[in-house]
Amino acid sequence: MWLQLDMTFRRKGGGQVYLAPPALDKLMECRQLTPAAAEAGGVMLGRLIVGAPDIVVDEVAGPFAEDHRSRFAFFRPKRKTQQIVDKAWHSSRGTKIYVGEWHTHPEDIPHPSAEDFRSWKRICETAVFEQESLLFLIAGHVGVRIWEQPKDGDPEELIGT
Repeated sequence: MWLQLDMTFRRKGGGQVYLAPPALDKLMECRQLTPAAAEAGGVMLGRLIVGAPDIVVDEVAGPFAEDHRSRFAFFRPKRKTQQIVDKAWHSSRGTKIYVGEWHTHPEDIPHPSAEDFRSWKRICETAVFEQESLLFLIAGHVGVRIWEQPKDGDPEELIGT
């Protein structure tokens, strides 16, 4: 999967999620390829395509110097994350928005943990966002997987094309 210059996933309800090359490059840089590598994560910023059910992920922001990172967890300051989201929104004149979260796992093909699922649900219940769902991406050594979590309901994995 990592040999591709871009990546597209099919949404269950129709439409696609497109990961732009800069976002993929950042994910590649953050993979946990050594036994000592700490988990990394951050937010995904992108665009909802007007008149279509498509999402373009232009950028993955993070990790940040202020993050607390270990092999199997990371915690980032909410204030820094909000500043990044606000700056993207303002500099794009409202076209680049928060579309979800990303993090790494130290495995070839990543699998979400029970804590991941709980965290995604909690984020969807507490975060302020306009769209009906958020995206949650996990990057492994050789693969990326994405789930779409609606405000109410269960996450659904998106299928790579």
